[in-house]
Amino acid sequence: MKKDAWNLERALEVLCSRGWLSERGKEIQKRLAGIARLRIFEAHEPIYLAGQNPNGVFGLVEGSVKLAFPRNDGEDYIAHYAGTGFWFGDLALFSNAPRLVSIHAAEPTTMVQLSPQGIARLVREDPKLHADFYALTYANFRTALSIIANLAIVSVDKRIADRLLLEAAAHPKADGWVHVSQPDLAQLMAVSVPTLRRTIGRFVRAGLVEQGYGRIKVVDANGLQNIIRG
Repeated sequence: MKKDAWNLERALEVLCSRGWLSERGKEIQKRLAGIARLRIFEAHEPIYLAGQNPNGVFGLVEGSVKLAFPRNDGEDYIAHYAGTGFWFGDLALFSNAPRLVSIHAAEPTTMVQLSPQGIARLVREDPKLHADFYALTYANFRTALSIIANLAIVSVDKRIADRLLLEAAAHPKADGWVHVSQPDLAQLMAVSVPTLRRTIGRFVRAGLVEQGYGRIKVVDANGLQNIIRG
């Protein structure tokens, strides 16, 4: 769908079909829809930056985002890419603290934003809503632990296979493509670009993945699982 075809109602329909919002009850979905607005971001445009004050919670409708956090050497480490159904921004908002990570649109991206004032009002009216946002924080923390566990895998082949499955799961698009460049993919896995290219080349020849310009697609998830377990 072209980005100019989106409206808030259709965007919310997508988010109610997958991800955190889809797991909430109809009444809660209705309340959250009442404080939502549609946002459009161009490729590489920041949604927010580390150190900024929280400006709400975001749900990803179409496109993808990349999440990075500042390293001690002053550079940013790109830790994760995510697609449709991904929600973020809750941790800093409910901690009343600055953002810990920077998030940019990896491509033209459509989102829904829940305003901080609206969230505060809904939680005041119904404190039980805290549990719904805790569920979001739990899901994102689980993803963070998966990323840490991936980096702890010593075997390069196993680490790359594991990360490809993780990124594919985070991009539930109909076509299955994950839009990420090889340099960014190498950084995600803490391997050199030549090492990544050699490994991906073997995976392509084995029929496990397919490559395109600035994108990659998992073709045989079971085959990648066999590498991880082998």
